[in-house]
Amino acid sequence: MEFTSFEEALRACVAAADGSPEQEAGLAHCLQYAPPELRSLLARRLASRSGQTEHGGECGCGCGGETP
Repeated sequence: MEFTSFEEALRACVAAADGSPEQEAGLAHCLQYAPPELRSLLARRLASRSGQTEHGGECGCGCGGETP
């Protein structure tokens, strides 16, 4: 799936079924074109969906620094 803007990809993320290919494509596009702070947040969320989380004291995922 291709997007023409960050906003279009963000709308796809919100409207698509959770965990769907459309949502994953939107997240990937947003990750590439988001402002740095948002990019960091999206990277953590996308990694957690694919099981690639790296937990540490300040990981920001809400885990409290505990390894799941």
